[in-house]
Amino acid sequence: MSAYKFKLLIVDDDVATVRIMSDMLSSYGERRFALSGEMGLLLARQSTPDLILLDASMPGMTGFDFCEILKADSELAKIPVIFVTSHDAPALEIDAFRLGAADYVTKPLNATQLRARVETQLRRRLKILNQSESFRAGLFLPPMLGALPDNVLVVDSDPARSSRLQDLLHDLGRCTSATTGAQALERALHSLPTVILVDAALSDTSGLQLCAALKKESRLEGVPVLLMTDGAASDNADYEGALLNGLADSVLNRAQPTVLKARVKQAIASVHADQKRIGAMREYWLAVEKAARRVERKDGEGTVPD
Repeated sequence: MSAYKFKLLIVDDDVATVRIMSDMLSSYGERRFALSGEMGLLLARQSTPDLILLDASMPGMTGFDFCEILKADSELAKIPVIFVTSHDAPALEIDAFRLGAADYVTKPLNATQLRARVETQLRRRLKILNQSESFRAGLFLPPMLGALPDNVLVVDSDPARSSRLQDLLHDLGRCTSATTGAQALERALHSLPTVILVDAALSDTSGLQLCAALKKESRLEGVPVLLMTDGAASDNADYEGALLNGLADSVLNRAQPTVLKARVKQAIASVHADQKRIGAMREYWLAVEKAARRVERKDGEGTVPD
């Protein structure tokens, strides 16, 4: 993915599961393990990981307890958390997102699926790191999205289904729609939405092809593209491959509307979090540059010209 060595923290009380996940993620740099929530928090405070993979059901401190404590800590709140659990229950998945989880994966584990979800989160982390390096180099272009009102673009060839989805999401921000891939691309570039939902089967193109086209547009950098499927199709290998290759940021199951809404809400929150972090980094490096200029001017005033 990059030369940067990511640090992963796996928190699960089952040793066999820890070993399986570690093997599946062997290409992702440093991997540390904790067999309890308490030990996981201790390790996270000792050395901040780039990503935490967390079991929901552990004796003592549960994964939900762990996530709540983590997100209440200003030093650790920025760490993305992927719940990896055997509980395939919509109510628990919604609770995980409410607590600030970045993703929710159910067991039994699939190596491609797990790597795809991890890759998505580390790609976000890498974007922040690259932006920080740009600021360090004195390149202070403003973030692409700026402070725009939240806007959800729904791309679906079925008008009735699109209308139901917009009704579901109306309280998350302004909803606009497109019925074809060409129309979606045009409207996305014009309105710069906060998040884009793409149906997997469109009338003029496939959802995957549209996702790829959207991701190629520099103006849409940082805009999450969420692919919508029906039922069991959400586990399709092609869709997980889209996550792995960065063509989509999440695959949503349309058959679970409450979970879909929770995932869209989380995607919007992630955009705001990234904008806030990039803005803070920009101000920091601007201050560093101004301080360096003041020092240079002061040193120059004390020199005698030849």
